[in-house]
Amino acid sequence: MKTIRIITVFLTVAVAVGLAVWWKMSPEPDRVRLDAAKIADIRSMVELCSMEIYEDYPVKASIGSRHFFARETLRSSISFDVERLKVDERGDTLVVTLPPETIEIRESTEPDSYRVIDTWNDRFLGSSTFTAGEENEIKRKALAGYRRRIYARGYVARARAEAASSLRSMLSAATRRPVTVVDPTPRGAIK
Repeated sequence: MKTIRIITVFLTVAVAVGLAVWWKMSPEPDRVRLDAAKIADIRSMVELCSMEIYEDYPVKASIGSRHFFARETLRSSISFDVERLKVDERGDTLVVTLPPETIEIRESTEPDSYRVIDTWNDRFLGSSTFTAGEENEIKRKALAGYRRRIYARGYVARARAEAASSLRSMLSAATRRPVTVVDPTPRGAIK
C-alpha cells in the first residue's frame, strides 16, 4: 500500500509540475475564448493514471481430481482515457464528467514472479501434472478473479476519487476557472 501511495503522489506531483512549467512557458494569452484550446492540449498530453498496483496473488484451481496451487505477482494499473472526458461550460464553470476506468493487469516479468507451489491428485497414484494449455486457462480465470478483487478492495473507487481531485486541480490551474468534476460511477463500472 505504501508503494501505491508513493507512486500516486509522484504521478500527481509530476503532472502538476509539468502543467506549471507549461503554464509559465506559454505567453500571456487573451483569456476570452482560449479555454477550449487548452483543454484540447491537456487531452493530448495526458492519460490520467491514478493508481499502480503491484501484488502477489494466489492461484488455486481444480480440474477433475487434480488440484493446482501457485503464486503469481501481478502489475496492474487503473487509468482514465482523457480523450473521453466530457466537458461542458455552465456559466464560468467547467463541468467535467470522469470517463470509465481502464484496468490493465499484467504478469510481472521479474524472476520468480510465477511459482507453482503444489499440485496433487485426490486419486491414489493419479497424475497431478497439468498441461501448458490447462495452466494457461487457470491463469486466465485467475486474472478475471483478480479484476473482481480490485473492485472489491476499493482500489477502483479510490482511483476514481483521486482522478477527480487531480483533474479538478489540473484544469482549474490551466484555465483559471472553477471546475466541477462529476463521477457517474464512483465505485467503478464492473465489466
